[in-house]
Amino acid sequence: MKSFLKNRVVVFLSLAILLFTIWHFSYYYIINPHTGIDKAISLNLAEISNQLLCWIGYDSVVDYYKTEEYIIVRMQDSWLPGVRIGDPCNGLNLFGLFSVVLIAFPTLVKRKYSINLHKLWFIPLGIVLIHLVNVIRVAVLAIIASYNYEALNFNHDVTFKVITYSFIFLLWYIWIKRYSGFNKIAKKE
Repeated sequence: MKSFLKNRVVVFLSLAILLFTIWHFSYYYIINPHTGIDKAISLNLAEISNQLLCWIGYDSVVDYYKTEEYIIVRMQDSWLPGVRIGDPCNGLNLFGLFSVVLIAFPTLVKRKYSINLHKLWFIPLGIVLIHLVNVIRVAVLAIIASYNYEALNFNHDVTFKVITYSFIFLLWYIWIKRYSGFNKIAKKE
């Protein structure tokens, strides 16, 4: 059993590192400079966050032209600058990280190395859920920025990173427990 797990772990880590390296280079050398996906995700994130803020009673606005690199969500009546959404914060890298781990994670279905079809729906669902967590993050950060701008950096850099990565780990945990097939192996042994 130990050699089986060791081999699976080595295969998983090797594949995850390879796929993440491919994702990283693809993102920085092809996707980011040559496509508009980052801007589209940032804009979508800003618009949905703004709608959420309006829905819960805040008078917020999205500024598209403050800089070319960022979209800003801020409160209409506030003199404070609001929350900037740029390429590093729009969640695309998290989508890649989430997907790479699930793609690389070995699954056991009926045959020893067959493809687990649950990945075909769980990865897109996970990406949508991560995006929604990011929407809530931007909305809450916009509220924080309107009341206490000094607290924005701590909450951006610490609080919401812990929340977001914890959510991604929860999704991975759910995947492993419910859909990877490893629970069935553990019960048999």
